[in-house]
This record gives sequence, structure tokens and C-alpha cells, in this order.
Amino acid sequence: RDRSGRTKTNEVFIRLKDHLNRFPDFYNSSLVKEEAEGIDDI
Repeated sequence: RDRSGRTKTNEVFIRLKDHLNRFPDFYNSSLVKEEAEGIDDI
């Protein structure tokens, strides 16, 4: 675990989600949302 207390997987997910909120056209966000629905660990 990092200093934040989060696992690297959760940290990446949070950063990716934040990035998509800032730049919604960067990726096809509908694909990412489908993948992210399976992650309930946060």
C-alpha cells in the first residue's frame, strides 16, 4: 500500500476516473464505464 493507504489498483482506478471527468473525450468513456462497474472495492 502506498502512503495514501490505498492499493495501487484502487489508486489507478481513482486517477483514471478523475482523468475521465476532466477530459471526457480522451477515451471512449462508455467502454471504461462498463469495465469499471465490476469494481466495487472503493
